[in-house]
Amino acid sequence: MRDLFVACVMALALASSGRATAQEPAPTEIAPARNGLRAVPLPRLNDLEPAVSDQIREQQRVLAASGTSSGAKLADGYGQIGRLFHVYEFFDSAEAAYLNAVRLAPNDATWLHLLGYVYQQTGRLDAAAEQFEGALRVQADDRAATVRLGQVYLGLNRLREAREQFQSVEAVFPMLSRNGLGEVALRERRYDEAVSHFRAVLARVPQATSVHYSLAMAYRGLGRLDEARSELERRGPGGLNIGDPIVDSLQALVRGERGLVAQGRKAYEAGQYKEAAIAFTKAIEAAPSSATARVNLGLTQLQLGNTAAAIATLQQAFDLAPEDTNASRELVRVLLRAGRAEDATRVLEKSHSVNADDEETLVSLSILLAQQTRFREAVALLAEGNQRFPERTATATTLARLLASSPDLSVRDGRRALDLANAVDSAEPTPVHGETIALALAELGRCDEALSQMKRAIAEAEQEKDVAEAARLRSEMPKYERVSCRP
Repeated sequence: MRDLFVACVMALALASSGRATAQEPAPTEIAPARNGLRAVPLPRLNDLEPAVSDQIREQQRVLAASGTSSGAKLADGYGQIGRLFHVYEFFDSAEAAYLNAVRLAPNDATWLHLLGYVYQQTGRLDAAAEQFEGALRVQADDRAATVRLGQVYLGLNRLREAREQFQSVEAVFPMLSRNGLGEVALRERRYDEAVSHFRAVLARVPQATSVHYSLAMAYRGLGRLDEARSELERRGPGGLNIGDPIVDSLQALVRGERGLVAQGRKAYEAGQYKEAAIAFTKAIEAAPSSATARVNLGLTQLQLGNTAAAIATLQQAFDLAPEDTNASRELVRVLLRAGRAEDATRVLEKSHSVNADDEETLVSLSILLAQQTRFREAVALLAEGNQRFPERTATATTLARLLASSPDLSVRDGRRALDLANAVDSAEPTPVHGETIALALAELGRCDEALSQMKRAIAEAEQEKDVAEAARLRSEMPKYERVSCRP
């Protein structure tokens, strides 16, 4: 009996010991392996997919084992775990690991290049420039670093230096060079030159649909507004692939949903839609409940021309996470593009029911209701939102415009519309808010004042050099010049 008692006590002690160990807080950083190095922030590994957390833990063990090794080997240990953090977008952790690698191996261009890319991705352009400059001092023929440095200089408005970088890679990356030179010319207001560069890029790489936006801005600068509008309608997410072996090698590390989504987004941004679809599909297989992966897959299917599949995939994402405003907005956008306004309205109604504080959802729903002649419902929805959040500009402006110009005369209220429009314009004077005042004045029959208000709005648009807005407002002027100007 005594032996049984002792065995039970021992078992209880071991169980208690196990519970104590399990309750110990997880480490939040990797301690510096040597003096002068940084601690590396550690993400909450228990919150990650097992495939990812196991991968990081294994690389931690490799790093720990290299702690007493030569500087080059320890640098490689920090660099490799930095690459893992980087591909999963744990940027703070990647930055610290790369900084240690650079300190230990300052003549290894790989870590300088990757650290520069982290800074570029996170918008720290001065720091990015410093790292890419360092990488090129170590390895002058790193053409991908040259392109990235040109992009960074462009972001810093260091246009002369950006031009030099893009010109130096013309023989190796002709379209990247021309695109960069086009961006420089655009900023220098040499619009004809910019148009020439961007048109050449699109002729050779038509999937680089983001270039249509830059071309539109160049046409706008030349005053060729019809061509500018045409290019804006054709713009998309597709960019130019740099072909950066150091950065591209990160993708081989990807495991689990988080990394696959990041991989898919990178392919999507480069206009590689089939590769993006494969990555997003794998992400869904790794995490069947992922709304994020489905939203991304749906947008990719749209780019591949399969609207029906895109709608089905986005609907699945919305059903999984109706509170996810990104899922609802993208689904609504595609439904409207497919001419399914009633379905889009139902999606927004459900989204509003679970996320009533989101202004964009409320305004979008009210506009859709108005387009379906459900004016009273639209006004009631906006009025409730304005009462709860009177400081919100979009809600107040949309309500004012409906009260001033609704085709359903029974919901009009010119006095209230004018009060709302004046309040918005006082807080945020813009040409479009001036136009809202004009609409309200017209509803009240105060046509001379409405016309004066429109003239002021046009003058403000011209002063801001907003050519497109000034042209739009001028096209509205005849409505206010009639004897009866009521909308």
